Amino acid sequence: MSRDGRAVLITLDRERHLRFDFNAMADLEAALGINLTRMEAFSSLGLQMLRGMLWAGLLHEEPKLTLREAGTLLQIYLDGGGQLDVLGGKLVDALTQAGYS
Repeated sequence: MSRDGRAVLITLDRERHLRFDFNAMADLEAALGINLTRMEAFSSLGLQMLRGMLWAGLLHEEPKLTLREAGTLLQIYLDGGGQLDVLGGKLVDALTQAGYS
C-alpha cells in the first residue's frame, strides 16, 4: 500500500501505485464496453481485463497512459519475473481500497 492508504504499490518498469477512483472505473467501462457495477464483471480476468484494469489503476498518476502502453508495462512486469496471479491480487486489493469490493 502507498503512503496515502488508498493505492497499492506495484513494481512494473518502476514503482507505481494502483488506485481506482470513480473516473478510472468509468474509463475502464468505456474502454472495455462492459458494466462494472456488477461484480460478476471481475469473475473472469482475461488479458484485456487485466491490461484494462492496470491502465485504469495507473491513470491517476499518468493521465495520458494508453492501453497499449499499459500492455507494455505488463510485459515488462512479466519479463522481470512478475506473475499474473500476484498482479491480479494487487488489482483486487486496489479495488477493495477504493470501496469496489
